Formats: sequence, structure tokens, C-alpha cells
Amino acid sequence: MSVTFYQAALVLHIIGITVMAGTSFTDFIAFRAFGKAYGGDTGKSWVLAHYLYTLQRFLGIGMLLILVSGITMMVKLHALWGAQLWFRIKMGILLLIIINGLGLRRILGTRLKKMIAEDNAQPDKNWSGLKRNFALVQLIQLLLFLIIYILSVFKFN
Repeated sequence: MSVTFYQAALVLHIIGITVMAGTSFTDFIAFRAFGKAYGGDTGKSWVLAHYLYTLQRFLGIGMLLILVSGITMMVKLHALWGAQLWFRIKMGILLLIIINGLGLRRILGTRLKKMIAEDNAQPDKNWSGLKRNFALVQLIQLLLFLIIYILSVFKFN
């Protein structure tokens, strides 16, 4: 594999991480706005809910870029990075990001969609728990991305 091919994979990897982290941050802010509008302004809450569902596609696209480019880079530098502790921790955190962001977040999004459809945008007893769980999943996701950025910059052994 040429150096240029590796560098192209690295650029795509950075883009993928940035897309996923940026989308996670945008999801956090959009959900807070949705939470304020839900139960009061039906039109605004519907638009924000649709926006939240759309963000899931960008999380998937970012994850796809991360995985494809990461595998491509590992073909070139497996012996160099594979044995390093920071890299092994990063892979574990990436697995947590997948579980948290594409697993738990999707489950919560499905619950939200069902609650909105059933309640006609009227908050019920489940709303506060769902709101808390969303915030928790989103904050954990942002923290995991921060840890990945730190590990990628400092690369300790």
C-alpha cells in the first residue's frame, strides 16, 4: 500500500470521526430544543423530531467512514499500532461508541417516535425518563469522543 493511499485513508478517518462527533453534538443541542418545544409548540416539536431522526443517518455515515478507513490504515500499520496500549483502548472505546450511539440512541429514538405518535405531542409520565436517558446517552457519547481525540493526540504506550 502506498503512502498516499494510507494518507487518503487517514483523511477519511478524521472526516468520519468529525462527522460522528459533530453529529452527536448537534443531536445533543437539537434534542434540548425539542425538549423545550415538546408539549407546547406542536409544529416546532414535529420539525425538531424529524431533524433528530435525520441525524441518525449521519451517525451511520460517519461510522462507516471510520470503519472502512480504519481497516484500510490497519492493513498498512497493523504491526506498529496494533501492539500499542493507546490503540487497544481506542478500539474498545470505538466499540462503546457503536453500542451507545448506534444502539442505545436508536432505541431511544424509536421510543420517542412512538411516544410522539401516540400522545399527539402531549408529554406523559414517560417523557421525563426518556428525556433523562437521551441526555445521558448523548453526554456519554460526547465524552467517549473526547477520550478518542485525547488518545489519538497523545498516543501513550
